[in-house]
Amino acid sequence: MLIKIPSPQKIIIFYNPISSARNTLQTAERMATELTFQGKQVTVLPSEKKTKAYKRIKEIIAESDLVVIVGGDGTVRKLLSVISKTRTPLYAVPGGNESLFARAYGMSVLTDDLVQTIEAGNCLQQYYGLISGQGIKGKKPFFHMASMGLDSLTVKYIGKRRSPLNDSIYVWHGIKALCSLHHPTVSVNVDGHLVVDRKSGYIIVANSSAYARNLQLVPAANPSKRELVVGFLPGARYQHELIKAIKILQRKPANLPMQYFSGQNIVCTLHEQSYPLQVDGDYFRYRDIEAEGAVQFSINPSPIHVLIPPEFNMQPVETYQISPNVS
Repeated sequence: MLIKIPSPQKIIIFYNPISSARNTLQTAERMATELTFQGKQVTVLPSEKKTKAYKRIKEIIAESDLVVIVGGDGTVRKLLSVISKTRTPLYAVPGGNESLFARAYGMSVLTDDLVQTIEAGNCLQQYYGLISGQGIKGKKPFFHMASMGLDSLTVKYIGKRRSPLNDSIYVWHGIKALCSLHHPTVSVNVDGHLVVDRKSGYIIVANSSAYARNLQLVPAANPSKRELVVGFLPGARYQHELIKAIKILQRKPANLPMQYFSGQNIVCTLHEQSYPLQVDGDYFRYRDIEAEGAVQFSINPSPIHVLIPPEFNMQPVETYQISPNVS
């Protein structure tokens, strides 16, 4: 659904001070200066480390007409719950190591692009996923994907970081993860149907096809749909990781022999031994999923509104006129 909104007047910009771009504050201030010149009321704030911190400033977000994030996918993820409730439109400036969210919609670091996007006033209604299960308090949001495999081992080795990430850090820890690679043994239920029965391999639950510079591990995943897609690569081997590495460098789809299943409720049960889960590029809760633990993935019933650039390519959709903060 395409939603036309009035030109935002009150804008809040969050910047991630430890983002890999290293210049997020300067970018945020540059954009704030131009938007203020355009007659907008702009507030610039550093991003919060935890999701619950945004809940404390929910009223400030609700009073804003637009949230702009200068950072990566982790910063976007932490804001999902709040902006879905306030219905405040979101725009993201790529500032992370991957910035899948921003790049998927063609968002850029250029101030002129943000100004033109605001003038166009086009929002897409997009759904996101939730993670719950044994030992997980509440439901944790994610926008792109959650997976178990080399990527989750890599982000676990990276651990809690206090400094910006770069490609060399990922490569170093990726090699370490490859040397100790073992895939999880899982069972997967999709909408009550058993689709994977105690098999070992790489698994990814995706809400979006964006992944690792056009690797397209789950090409059918789409946040415009109220469903998730599971991709499972049974008996994953080292050569599959080599293929992925080559395709990432070539910026091409991996085209691996994966099995796909889609639905609104997905339950993944881990067998034999604990294993890390990565969610939108981060180590999930900084603890492994315990053996025989079950993790449930579902779609949040309330979507978010994403302010998209005027040149963003999409299929024809219904158009509605709406005020951004009307419930």
